[in-house]
Amino acid sequence: MSERANTEEIRIKTLLEAWADAVRRHDLPAILAHHDQEMVMFDLPPPLQCRGLEAYAQTWDLFFRYHKPGAGFDFRELAITAGAEVAFAVAIMWCGPDSSSNPKDKDGFLFRLTVGLRKVDGNWRITHEHHSEPATD
Repeated sequence: MSERANTEEIRIKTLLEAWADAVRRHDLPAILAHHDQEMVMFDLPPPLQCRGLEAYAQTWDLFFRYHKPGAGFDFRELAITAGAEVAFAVAIMWCGPDSSSNPKDKDGFLFRLTVGLRKVDGNWRITHEHHSEPATD
């Protein structure tokens, strides 16, 4: 791995850890801070997709209804691949107790996260976010 790639991966890891910390604190401005205005997200609950930063911001209302400030929203695994202008990260994350309307998730649940990033004016911006769970049947 080149030194440049390693440096970019560290920058992205720091950005994603700050995002997860903002989620734990329910700090919406900090959650949105590194997202692109034209971002696209595929999430666990409907809708099938949301487009744009404003739509993304609105999705957090449902999450905050269940997730309590300070509850877990933690990386269990994180792998980042960074080029000069584009990067992606894949992760397994854990969402803490009572963060879901599903009673089976009362002790928390694991989910998959994929993030696509693009460098804009020298700074990484999240342009795509995809949360998923394995199918159960």
